[in-house]
This record gives sequence, C-alpha cells and structure tokens, in this order.
Amino acid sequence: MHFTMNLNGQVNQMRLPKAKALWPLFETIVNSIQSLEDMKECEEPTVTVVANRIDYGQLTTDGEEEINHFENFVVTDNGEGFTEKNYKSFLEAYSTLKIAKGCKGIGRFLWLKAFAKVDVRSIYYENGKWYKREFEFSLKKVVEPEENCIEIEPPENMQNYTQVSLRGFKSDYRDEVALSLESLAKKIIEHCLPYLIIGGCPKIVIEDNLGERYILNEYYKNLYKDTLHRDDIVIKGKAFSLYHMTVNEGAEKHELHLCANNREVKSYDLAKYIPNLDRKIVTDKQSYYYVGYMTGAYLDESVNSERFEFSFSEAPLLESIGERELTDAALEYIKIYLSDDLIKIKDEKKKRIDEFVRCKKPQYRYLLNHRNDVYDEIPVGLSDERLDLELYKQEQKWEFDIAKQKTQIEEKQKNSATNTEQFMDLFNSYCSSVTQLSQASLAEYVVRRKAVIDLLEKALEITEAGSYSKESRLHSIICPMQITSDEVQFEEMNLWLIDDRLAYHQFLSSDQPMRTLPVLESDVIRRMDIAIFDKAISYSAEEDAINSITIVELKRPQRDDLAADDKNPLNQVLRYVSDIKAGKVKKANGRGFGNVQNAAFYCYVIADITDSLIEDAENAGLNRTPDGEGFFGYNTPRGAYIEVISYDKLVKDAKKRNQVLFDKLFRPKTEHIIALNGD
Repeated sequence: MHFTMNLNGQVNQMRLPKAKALWPLFETIVNSIQSLEDMKECEEPTVTVVANRIDYGQLTTDGEEEINHFENFVVTDNGEGFTEKNYKSFLEAYSTLKIAKGCKGIGRFLWLKAFAKVDVRSIYYENGKWYKREFEFSLKKVVEPEENCIEIEPPENMQNYTQVSLRGFKSDYRDEVALSLESLAKKIIEHCLPYLIIGGCPKIVIEDNLGERYILNEYYKNLYKDTLHRDDIVIKGKAFSLYHMTVNEGAEKHELHLCANNREVKSYDLAKYIPNLDRKIVTDKQSYYYVGYMTGAYLDESVNSERFEFSFSEAPLLESIGERELTDAALEYIKIYLSDDLIKIKDEKKKRIDEFVRCKKPQYRYLLNHRNDVYDEIPVGLSDERLDLELYKQEQKWEFDIAKQKTQIEEKQKNSATNTEQFMDLFNSYCSSVTQLSQASLAEYVVRRKAVIDLLEKALEITEAGSYSKESRLHSIICPMQITSDEVQFEEMNLWLIDDRLAYHQFLSSDQPMRTLPVLESDVIRRMDIAIFDKAISYSAEEDAINSITIVELKRPQRDDLAADDKNPLNQVLRYVSDIKAGKVKKANGRGFGNVQNAAFYCYVIADITDSLIEDAENAGLNRTPDGEGFFGYNTPRGAYIEVISYDKLVKDAKKRNQVLFDKLFRPKTEHIIALNGD
C-alpha cells in the first residue's frame, strides 16, 4: 500500500509558523501518549525524549564549550506500536482511526516541514507473534510496506518498543528553539499539561546528549500541581473547564492557554488584556506568574487540522461562540481568581504614581484627574524616568483624542448638525478637555522654571575642588552659547531669569562676533555675551524700527580681578553701546531700520558684588539698590540704562516673581494634608 496523494504537495500546503517550531516534536510525544493509552497491559508506561545537540562547538572566553542547538530528537515509548492497523492509518492521509482522540490524520506531515527525515523503528506484539517494523519517512524516500516488517523472536523484556527519530532539524526552525533543556521541558509540559492535570499521563523523561535529565511528571508536581484550581464555565450551553495555576518558577509571563484534545493549542499574553499583569506578582508569601488552561468539547471540535489554531465562528449565530466571547469569559474568571492580589497591586501603583506626580511632576495632575484610565495603562514598577515617559505618552494620547473631538465638531458644523444634544455633549467635553490640557501645559512650564532656578543655584555653589563654575556654564543656563534666535527654540532660552520681557524680541545673539550679526553693519569682532534687539512698539511711526537694544554681560562667580579697564564689565557694556551706535542697524534685506541713536539701550552686568565691582559701579555714578545686592543708573554720555545684578539677587528675584506659581503647583492642598493626617 502506498500513499495515494502527492506527499510534496501535501507538505507544501501545510502551515508551520516558526514560532511553532517544536510542534512536530509535540505531535510525536502526544502520539506516544496515545499509543500507551491503547495498551491494555503495560507495567510502567514511559515516554523518553532524547534531545541531541550538534556535536561540535566553539569554546567560550572562559574555555568552556558553548551549548549548541538541538539537531535531532529521538522519542521512545513502550506503547502499542506500528501494528498493521496503525501502519495503514499512517499511510492514509486524513485517517479517521483516532478521530475520537482529536487526531486529524495529518500530524505526521508536520515532521517533514521542520525535519529532513524521520526514522521509525517499532517492535510490537500482534496476533500472537512479535514483529519489527523499520522505515524511513521523507520527501525523497517512499515507504515500502512489503519490505519494512519482519517477524522476530520475542525480546528479552517481552515489551513493545517504538522509536521515532526526527533528524535534520531545518535551520529556520532550529534557530527559533531555546538552547536550554529545561526550557524545552517546560514547553512540553505546557503543551501536554491537560494530560498531567486530568491524570493517566505516562512517565515522561527528557534528556540531552550532555547528560542533563528531567522527569516531567515530577517537574510538574513540584511547580504546578499544588496551585491547581478549577472553575466550570458555561457559555451558550457549552461546558468549559478553566484550570488556574500560580507558578513560582518555570514561567516568564502570565498566560491563558486554550487546549483541545488534551493538548495546548493557543496562548494569550494576559498583560495585554488585564491591567497590572506585566510582571511577576510578588506577595508577602510568594512570587508567581499566573497560568490558565481552558478545555472543553467545543474547543476539541473547533481546532484546525494542524492543531495550532482554532476555527472560531465570529458570526452572531445562536450556538456559535466567537474567540472574543470565549476569552472574555475566561478573563472574568481569571480576574476573580487573582482579585486580592490585583487590587493590592492597583492600589500600590496608584499610590506610587500619585506621590510621583505630587512631589516631582505636578504638571500631570490634570491628566490623572481627567483620565482615570491612565492608571491602568501604565505598567507596574517603573523607575522615575520610565514613569515620566509613560505619563508623557498618556498626555500625548489625550491631546490626540482632543484633536479627534475637534475634527468631529467641525464635521458636524459642516453638516449643520449642531442643534442636537449629542453635539452639545461633544462640544462641552471638548471645551473641558482643552481647558484642562492648557492648565497641564502651564503646569509643565512652571515646573521647568523651577528646575532651571534649581540648576542655577547648584551652579553657583563652590565645587569640591574649591572653585566656582565657569562663566560659560552660567551663560548656557540662561541662554545657549554661540547661537542666534534663528537657531534656537524659544523654550531653550531662559531670559526670564533676568527679566520676563526679554523673552519676546525680534533678534537675539549669544556669544557671536558683532560683525557676523545679520541686523548690524559693523567691522567689530568683539563678542557680546547676549545682545537682544527688540522691535518698536506698535504705535511707532516706523513699525520695523528697533525700539530697544539689551546687552547682557556675565562674569564668573566670585571673580575679583575686574579693576583693570579691559576687565571692567561696566566699561565693556558701554563700549558695546558705542560700537553699535557707530555702525548701522539693518534689515535682512539690507535696508536700514532707521536711526539707531534713538533706540533705548539697557545694559545688564550679572556678577557677584566684589570689592572691585563696587568700586567700578561707584566710579560710574551708579546707585545702590535698596536690598544692597546691586546697582542701577543712567549713563548720559552713552545714553544707556545700566543695572548690576548679583547672582544671589538674580536667583532671589526670579524665585519671588514665580513664587505664587510654585506655591499653587507644589504646595499640597488642604484636602491632601487632611488625607495624609488621616482626619
């Protein structure tokens, strides 16, 4: 008897995803289990799996040989064997011999998807005689039934023996399999777990050619059995069993497995369906992953021919059960089973997020108040940096949802559908969201201001080496160096530290030679630390005319060698004023802005108030500020207002101007204090 179908065509038509690379091995093991089920008498039903690795390898840097991939698998059992009826079934595609066990009659063709060939050797007892059957199964070699079976003398142990060798593991599939034998053992348990749960599973041993060995029944008992719990579920009159397990070791994530005919078929990562299951659950008593197995006759009937997928009907028929309906039912029972731990995890995560937002990132307070589902979207156990990133993502998602609402409103306006209650609800929701998002943006801006002030304060401290920060570090905090306003974003400039009005200007230069500035026509190579050119006020006769020019000069903290004329910061800024007035201010197109002599000049010298700087200020006729931490005055010959600001005064004044915002954002509200005190 020969195959009456095209073997190559049959194998080519079958699907075997790379993620299912071990399915041919699983099929072989399940065949052995079923063969043992058919044995009427067997002293110790046993399935042995030998996983042979490639016998050559390279040495690691430690001088040890690297573990290689598995190259072939040899599965041995003492089951019924390849008797005449079983062999005829093997030769018949889509055989119905074992349909009661859920067999589709084509599982053996999966062997040839992942392996080059399969060698079969079976010794069995039939009709009062002992036989040995041996043959090779491959795409190149046709099975010859007349030549592969002979009668033999009874074996010494008088036991059946069948060995199936899967040889030539194809690299595309081989490379997808983990190198660890323990990992392989866990995969086999997962696939065959219903046999272990329900009982009657033969002894299954797995070993490799390096001497490592596991008895899967004992492995299952130690890691799985004690946590087993079952729920019976009925969906549209169909009965299902859901087995719950908590696994201390041997799992890498929380999963739900759907099973058919006593074997695992499809799995679901529960972290995608149930919040807070994205890592191992840790309690006072244990740490574990949850693993669920669902079985039922409906699943047995719905599994596809290759047995790694279900053919669910999603049509809303009275008796059909769709995949979503089935998994949703299972998820509800899983949530109940894990409810105590899930509630604890949720509460602890919420407390962690609330504390982080309250103390470090209050700009997200509006997000949490407006979108409670944010708590469920954020994974458990994140660092501050990751948590900040996740909150930012949720804020971006909020903005996207608001943008969609805006689009919906515009569409309804086009269609004149603005008088409905639905439209008003949408419009009110949109307005509320925009308002709260604007508050969140303002909060973020305030937080940034506080961070900048804190950074400036830190930069003014003396270092462990006994020195102070260089001028360039302080300069960079206030404004990036060697740029113009055409090259830097508004948010990168912190001119508000000096005066909030400086943030709004026409052109800014930071540490650039005067002759390179596009708004000046000058041959001077000197660099102003910061120069700000502001347009005229709106009611000026010439709207493009420069109204004011601000010059900022920064000095290193505690520098007291400024007495020399070339180091006197007051002389420096006044010289810059003279240089600008000597040149011309021009537009980008080369046309002049008008008489720069009429522009108002404001000069800021920011430095620590040292003895030499006090002397320079007094010689320049400047007045001491009421707080004693600076000087101010007007230089008539140059036509420039001058203000000397100490670094301490710069920080203090910036704090005072922003304090009301900091208080609103960072100080806990009365209800928070009451909650913390437990009243």
